[in-house]
Amino acid sequence: MRNVNPYLCKKGYYVTEQHFMDVPGDGYKMVDSTDLRGPFKTLERARQVFNSMFTIEDWNMGIRGPEHDTQNNGYKTIWYPTVEKNSY
Repeated sequence: MRNVNPYLCKKGYYVTEQHFMDVPGDGYKMVDSTDLRGPFKTLERARQVFNSMFTIEDWNMGIRGPEHDTQNNGYKTIWYPTVEKNSY
């Protein structure tokens, strides 16, 4: 699939592969991402597709969507948990 700026997407949820590498002087960071499936209308549907494609051990895969504040602390992110909070 094509690479787009994930911060420009305002709706929909995507199953995404995250690309990490060691950035000299900055450490190990995510440098790019590729959408594998989506968009999905709901986070629940994105989780269903994610879980049918991968296991919890696939740490370089994730779900991204509209920017949101995770804990009402002012820190906004586009990344969503791949499982519900209480399902660990």
